[in-house]
Amino acid sequence: MPTIKHSVSLAVLVAVLAWSAPSMANEAGDLLAKMRNAVHALNYSGTLVYSQGNELSNYQISHTLENGTEKESVVRLAQGTEAGDENVESFSLAKLQQVQPQAEDVYTLDLGGQEFVANRSCQIVVARPRDGMRYLQRYCIEPDSGMLLKYSLVDRSHRSVEQLMFTALDIVATTSDAVPPIQQAPVAAPAAAMPSKDWIFTSLPVGFQQVQDLQQDGVNGKAPVRQIILSDGMTSVSVFIAPPGALGMLDSMGLSSGAMNIYASEVDQYQITLVGEVPVATLKSISDALQHVH
Repeated sequence: MPTIKHSVSLAVLVAVLAWSAPSMANEAGDLLAKMRNAVHALNYSGTLVYSQGNELSNYQISHTLENGTEKESVVRLAQGTEAGDENVESFSLAKLQQVQPQAEDVYTLDLGGQEFVANRSCQIVVARPRDGMRYLQRYCIEPDSGMLLKYSLVDRSHRSVEQLMFTALDIVATTSDAVPPIQQAPVAAPAAAMPSKDWIFTSLPVGFQQVQDLQQDGVNGKAPVRQIILSDGMTSVSVFIAPPGALGMLDSMGLSSGAMNIYASEVDQYQITLVGEVPVATLKSISDALQHVH
């Protein structure tokens, strides 16, 4: 009889786990979608700590939505005072990508526990990659407002390679308790862009697809640079292609830092520079698959 009870209990447990897994994934996905809208639609101000690699910076950030137009101010602080770098382009919550459907093919979404950040309670959501070609993403989101309070990228060695955390946050009340939806052009298009005919990828890491193909004007009379953007639905990689004889993108980018990695190569004397918050091995895989069609 004890064996029968044990078998029944085990069967019930398996059934509960089988039901709760997709339910938790759906709840995590809904919370992520709410967060992606909240960082653009809410009026908020506060201070946060941002770390990337060995660099630790403090920022004062304010964001407003007026008549459908976002206004964001980011000021880097030095020992509690303004350092004078306003509207810092290297950091912006308003530039978070929209999650696209293909993300479900390469990430598993899980709900974690709760934390207390900036005097607010937040729910942990984990986007766990199904392979080693991208980083684990960990969010802590305030359920009521949908505001992101803490975020980190974690590598396969369980080290945080990039992290941000609010130390103080004030969300200005609106006339409605609900977060107003806004119309915004996502960083990555919902569908794959038409691939170029002169530059092709023979293969790409699972989930990645081409979403944009841009032409950047050269600086100081220099030759224009091609930028092909790839996305897996949650993170993106930019492939810069400079013509023979032109200065490479590395001259203005510097070295890899934290989660942001840079990989350079050469194809038919064109200088190729790949930039993205993915492991270097992923950038190399993409670079090896790039071919120039004459």
